[in-house]
Amino acid sequence: MANNSNLSKRAALRQAQEMDERNKRNKRIMGFGFGLAALVVVVVLAIVIVQAIGNRTSVAEEQLTPPAATEGYGIPLEGNAPSADKPHLVLWEDYQCPACASAHATLGPIVEQLVADGSITTEIRTAHFLDQAREDGPSSRTAVAAAAAAEVGAFEDFHRVAFDFQDTGYTDQVLRNDIPQAAGITGEDLTRYVELYNSRSFQEWVDNADQKFRDDAVDATPAYVVSGQRLDLGSIEPTAEGFLNAATAAWEEGGKEIDVKPEPYQR
Repeated sequence: MANNSNLSKRAALRQAQEMDERNKRNKRIMGFGFGLAALVVVVVLAIVIVQAIGNRTSVAEEQLTPPAATEGYGIPLEGNAPSADKPHLVLWEDYQCPACASAHATLGPIVEQLVADGSITTEIRTAHFLDQAREDGPSSRTAVAAAAAAEVGAFEDFHRVAFDFQDTGYTDQVLRNDIPQAAGITGEDLTRYVELYNSRSFQEWVDNADQKFRDDAVDATPAYVVSGQRLDLGSIEPTAEGFLNAATAAWEEGGKEIDVKPEPYQR
């Protein structure tokens, strides 16, 4: 009986020792796993920080104004300056505005046609209120890119296709590559365009346009304004004749003023 008892004690002791060794081994493995996980987190954070620093935008000290820009911070279509002998359309947009995209799809070609045949002049002004105070937000970035496109003579092409990319959030990839490609900006013009976009060389001008939008209490986009009169887009026949009739009537009613604060926005 004594021998059997000693054997049982030795077996129990051996089992306890083995269990203790397993516990120690498991703790070492878990410690290694936690350490590896922590290392991975640190590496990932380091990569994110480096990328953020690398992608950080530095605004150029020398700020530019787009060629042929109007005093009201607009870019004239086809470079045609406004004159008192024909209706002048001031078109306010925010590139994130869905209603702007819809109006552009319907009326954009009509406006371009009327500008091309000399019936009206038009300037595009951009606000970025939909960025909601975000610095370098999508609307602001796209307005800067549009100004850069104007610098290389491709504003109309850029503006024609920009709203097609509205659902992308206007990322740097889209503004550096996709929209310029769709607009046919290539070669040296593309190099210059990207350089101007990356350096935000028109940021001050874009911000001034947005401030004018606020100062003039335009309040909403799209705003199609002729001589201070807001065109009722819902009542305009979507043809060249229909739009010209509406623009001419507003031009006459407003006293043929090229740039005047628009009438209050009616909600």
